[in-house]
Amino acid sequence: MEYLLVMALSGSTMMFVYLIARHLLKRKVCARLFYLLAKAVILYYLIPLPFLKKLYLRALRLVVRKNRLAVTRIATAWTNYAVHADGRLYFNDYTKIQTAIVAVWVLGVSIMLVSQLAGYVRMTRRFAGYANAIMVDRHRKVIDELKEEYGVKRSIALYYGRRGEAAMTFGLFSPIIICGKDPESREAQLLIRHELVHIRRMDVLWKMLMQFVRLLHWWNPFAWILYFEFERICEYSCDETVTEGMPREERNLYMRLIIEETLARKSTKESTVRWRAGFGNSGKDTKELRERVENLMKKRKCSRLAATALVAILAFANSITVFAYRDVYHEYMPEEAASEEIEQALSQDVSVFMPVEAEEEVFQESELLAIGEIVYDSQFTDEAGNVYPVYEDDLISPQRSCDHDLVAGTLQTHNKNSDGGCTVRVYNAQRCVYCGSVFRGDLISTHTYVTCPH
Repeated sequence: MEYLLVMALSGSTMMFVYLIARHLLKRKVCARLFYLLAKAVILYYLIPLPFLKKLYLRALRLVVRKNRLAVTRIATAWTNYAVHADGRLYFNDYTKIQTAIVAVWVLGVSIMLVSQLAGYVRMTRRFAGYANAIMVDRHRKVIDELKEEYGVKRSIALYYGRRGEAAMTFGLFSPIIICGKDPESREAQLLIRHELVHIRRMDVLWKMLMQFVRLLHWWNPFAWILYFEFERICEYSCDETVTEGMPREERNLYMRLIIEETLARKSTKESTVRWRAGFGNSGKDTKELRERVENLMKKRKCSRLAATALVAILAFANSITVFAYRDVYHEYMPEEAASEEIEQALSQDVSVFMPVEAEEEVFQESELLAIGEIVYDSQFTDEAGNVYPVYEDDLISPQRSCDHDLVAGTLQTHNKNSDGGCTVRVYNAQRCVYCGSVFRGDLISTHTYVTCPH
């Protein structure tokens, strides 16, 4: 669930950047740049990027050599926590609940999209069969020549529809172009060129991904803004690609076709095809039609390299939101650990944390911070940080004659191992300020060192 929320944050931040840039630069920058930026927004809404956080942290450590470690107590009840023991991986309840919610959410969205996609594929296959059956040789020749010009390799069916019918394209693997004009006419050539650009750029696929974004982030208003904006910028950028280097007379004819096709769509019933790329606007927004024509009238040079570089820079800047991903904390226990120990580890709070990919000495330093300085093999540390030696008699035979005044703290025991290492155990404890007796409580943690650093 946290990943979905961070994905929504990343996508919405990128969409906000897009809207600001669109508002400030739409009269200065070509629509193809905004088209690339809109596709980057779609990907930010769909792809979790927690791995980037580790890469960025590693890069920062190359610049900032010193790592400041803070010992923090984090409640595992609200943290994704995993325990490795007995050759298996155990998760706490919080992680299980998060995983279950995300699984149900994504599964429901996937079922909805797959059901829509199945109906779409059945419809396009049936329509493609009809279109191929009625397509004459001269029409095949026209479409083959234009395919070669635009570098399109897929099989395309051209359906010569009713006169005045709006042009559009649908179908992903075997696209179908519907054209209401004679395919050999100049007007039809321009319409087909427009649709071939949609096919080459796989715009139908991107619209499917946009639908998935809308279903997955249905509660996010920025996702809905992106849905309507992508439809518009997709057509604007396609217009620029088709008319690039085109003579003025032909460009004027193309603009007249935009108006004609928009009127055709307005006068006819809206198509029930779900994912399609249409030449004309829906006809419901005159301002949008005027903006599209004005976009063509202003010849803006667009360097593909510069556009890609700018989108990459903006995408990188927005990727800083990956630091909002919370890490999954892992604890490694011996293989013979009992189930009670595993359950206790999953329920108790965690005190020691270290940077990602920390070196062994950094890890040992963080443990020393957690258990405090070892001065005596058995010592008591009060809440103020004062350290007192603890002798065996202080634990076994507390003085009964003393009216104990107890202070809280921790008891640390330090034992040397035969292999040159050591083991430090930390207990909850109380100590009498008068007689020095120590009352040992529950074991908090055990720290084992391969080489004794004390």
